[in-house]
Amino acid sequence: MPFSFRYLKMRETGKDRIVSNKRTPSLFRQIAVRLAIVTLLFALLDVGLVVFTYSRQPQSLAQELLSLEADKAASQTIGNNPGLEGPPGADRWFASYVDPKLSNPNGATTIHPSPYGGTMMDWTKREKLQIGFRISGLRKVKVDGEQRWLYMQFEGSGLKSYVPVIANELIQHVALPLIPLSLMMLLFNIFAVRRVLDPLRKAEEEVDGLDPENMSVRINEPAAPREVTTLVRAVNRALERLDDAITILRSFTANAAHELRTPLSIMQLSIDQLPKSEQREALLEDNRQMTRLVNQMLDLAQADAKAFETDAIVDLAKVGRQAVSQLAPRAFQAGRDLVFEDCGGAMINGHEEAIYRIYRNLIDNALAHAPGNSPIEIAAGPGPRFHVRDYGPGVSEQDAANLFERFWRKNRSSGTGAGLGLGIVRKLAEAHGGTVSIENPQGGGVRFVVLFSN
Repeated sequence: MPFSFRYLKMRETGKDRIVSNKRTPSLFRQIAVRLAIVTLLFALLDVGLVVFTYSRQPQSLAQELLSLEADKAASQTIGNNPGLEGPPGADRWFASYVDPKLSNPNGATTIHPSPYGGTMMDWTKREKLQIGFRISGLRKVKVDGEQRWLYMQFEGSGLKSYVPVIANELIQHVALPLIPLSLMMLLFNIFAVRRVLDPLRKAEEEVDGLDPENMSVRINEPAAPREVTTLVRAVNRALERLDDAITILRSFTANAAHELRTPLSIMQLSIDQLPKSEQREALLEDNRQMTRLVNQMLDLAQADAKAFETDAIVDLAKVGRQAVSQLAPRAFQAGRDLVFEDCGGAMINGHEEAIYRIYRNLIDNALAHAPGNSPIEIAAGPGPRFHVRDYGPGVSEQDAANLFERFWRKNRSSGTGAGLGLGIVRKLAEAHGGTVSIENPQGGGVRFVVLFSN
């Protein structure tokens, strides 16, 4: 009972651990989040550098601002009116087209095309005023397929007028480069990180596939990366230590059960010499139960260790008759009949003693749980199979899911068994490549069917 309780608690703890692992973020997600944060910090740093650089270069800001206004004029011109409202925050704004024919080499025009003479060219001039600055300049624009010259001049103060320039610079030199770069880094992250973590994922699948009943299996060590290889080796070393501990425990259980059989036999002989009385019968029953439990412990230890060969030819009918003949006295004493039928062809490759233990445990289970004087039917064949049927209350679907669990009993307040018999049956059947199924046949009761693959 204590072992069963701890086993169930371990299962529950394992389930809780699996649920909690599902809630934790994956390494890929953590890397992606960190990449996004680094990209954002880099973008903010880039924005700060752009603003700082342009704030230290007012002439460059002025040139870019006039070029932006000229581009707007090329798309918004109505007749001879440039249709410009000027940059934001401009205290005074003026824009007009210049006719090159009205200029002369000395720049004698109402609106000077160039501060460097009469040559028509793009230029920008920034002048400091008492309360701000004045920017003047000339730009060549293409309006309705015709090349024209646009003269612009405005006065302002602070950086408000340069907001369009800085925003355009941020779009072209910060946002546009960072977006494809971030996507490329994200794709690289998906490819590289998943490839690096693929050995870890495979190791996780192998760990999840480990069978507690076969602790000799080890996880395959990947060639790279080194961190995953180191982790896998550590897990394999832990599995080796666990395998050694389980082997010691199984050996101890088998040795203890084997050593207990001798004093129990001596106790049986001593009890048989006592005069008949209720106390003698009670002692005999207690000794039989202890003997049965010790035999089951020995069977379980040998089944777990697979301490038998399964390549001999075994006649299931012959072994069934032996089991019936040896258990018949106990059945007759309880007022029960054991009915055996040979359906033919029940030959398999296996271990005769292990098959006998399957018969014995199934018949013991039927004697213990089928009330009254109803018969117990045992049949071998047809083919590599046999079954044991009783006429008891049957088994519900809910109980059937737990019936083969070790130490499981539906009602622990009643009954004298330890809940090992059916667990031994399944273990021995699996050792032969077989299966055990439960059927609820017509007429009541339950039928345990053992089917072998050969």
